[in-house]
Amino acid sequence: MRFSGLARTQVQYLTARIPGLTAGEGQDSILQYQSGFGTALPAQLERLRQDLVNLPALQRATYRLETNGKDTTVHWDFTESRTLFPVVNLGGIQGNFYYQLGFRDSHWRGLGQELAANYQNNDGEHNFYFSLRNSAYRGSRWGYGIEFRRYAAIEPLYFPEGQVNYRYANLSLGLDLSYTFRPRQRLTVGLSTFTEDFLKTTQSPLGPDRLRQRKYLVRFHHRIDQLDYHGARLSGSNHQSIGQLVFNPGGQPAFLIGWHDFRWFRLLGQRGNLAARLRTGLSSNNDSPFAPFVLDSQINIRGSGNRIDRGTAQLILNLEYRHLVWADRQQRFSAQLVGFSDLGTWRNPGGDFRDLIERDNIRHFVGVGLRLISHQSNDTVIRLDFGRDVFDGRQRGFVAGFGQYF
Repeated sequence: MRFSGLARTQVQYLTARIPGLTAGEGQDSILQYQSGFGTALPAQLERLRQDLVNLPALQRATYRLETNGKDTTVHWDFTESRTLFPVVNLGGIQGNFYYQLGFRDSHWRGLGQELAANYQNNDGEHNFYFSLRNSAYRGSRWGYGIEFRRYAAIEPLYFPEGQVNYRYANLSLGLDLSYTFRPRQRLTVGLSTFTEDFLKTTQSPLGPDRLRQRKYLVRFHHRIDQLDYHGARLSGSNHQSIGQLVFNPGGQPAFLIGWHDFRWFRLLGQRGNLAARLRTGLSSNNDSPFAPFVLDSQINIRGSGNRIDRGTAQLILNLEYRHLVWADRQQRFSAQLVGFSDLGTWRNPGGDFRDLIERDNIRHFVGVGLRLISHQSNDTVIRLDFGRDVFDGRQRGFVAGFGQYF
């Protein structure tokens, strides 16, 4: 096979991520591909084309066959994606606003390495994030990652007698090691050290005035990705399981957190896309206001506000219907209208699983949104959503950001 159209992408990137694809000897412009025995050539090439456009680095891949006697050469023409793009997120409700500015490159150095950095302002607190990940070190199945961040915000903590606001700050450094069993299945194990600082900002006899602790975290992340990309639409499914074990040198018991994300997508006609995300989470059930699972517009219930409730278990179902309403003829840009339903429930700290069906713990927001999409850049979507509480129309909010919500 011969190819053209690659400027930034290294051949090593393609061969490390596509099963059966190897670099030919002597010329960088030659690739060799071997699929399963008994598979017809058109089916092999179509599967290879889909695997190629699933990569963040490639926007489009087309091929033509050239036959010379008994020899057949496949000529591929690639169109690369723009993988360096800004990170811009903002949203909130009255008196509760945040914004985030930064960048992310999902194809750094042309080898699929991920480099990201951003600044985030929550409640006037200055936060930052930096990460570098390489999932195929020197083309192998082994990878590594490094992450450094500061997150601080005003956090409402909920005691039986009432609510108390704290200034919460977390400074952390993490390293991880990954192994790719096959192109769409990866296991990552990581270790982080971080310092948490809680400082009371309201006059109240509830809770400590200040709490500062050094902690260590061991993290496990298993991912199975069976998604196929069709321009701005998706089909297939994705599973992510994450487990975290937090150790406190002060002698307190270790704290366990685990959650699973299942995402599912189906194409409807030529323009529609049905999307669903089911998130389940469980942690040690300590009767503490510092419970790990939060109700938050940024991550689970659009329009609800930022970190407005906490629990030690969660069950969340996000549903979306995305409909293509406009696309330019050059297939560079498009727009989608979105209708969504975000439904979630939490277990109270120290409570039991019956809390998950208690009316006071259930939040259900519905709303509409707009997606402005650039097909020339990987996952470049400007997202605008407005959500409203089904049970209380006074509770509503606006959320904006880059990328689809899930």
